[in-house]
Amino acid sequence: MSFDLARYLADVRREVDAALDRYLPPKDAPPATVHEAMRYSVFAGGKRLRPILVIAGAEAVGGKMERVLPTACALEL
Repeated sequence: MSFDLARYLADVRREVDAALDRYLPPKDAPPATVHEAMRYSVFAGGKRLRPILVIAGAEAVGGKMERVLPTACALEL
C-alpha cells in the first residue's frame, strides 16, 4: 500500500478551505468592510499546514477529520 502525500495534502486543504468558507461570514454581510478584510486575509494563500497537522494527528490515533475540523479551522484563524 502506498501513500500519496501530495494528494492527501491537497484533499485536506480543500476540506479546510471549504470549512473556513462556511465558518466566515459572507464578505457582503454587514459590516461589509470588516468581513471582506477577514476573508481576504484568510484566503490570500497559504499551505494550511497548521490545520492539516491537527487533522493528520487526529487521524493518526483513529480520529475522524469531521470531528476535529472546527479545531483545525480555529487554529488557522
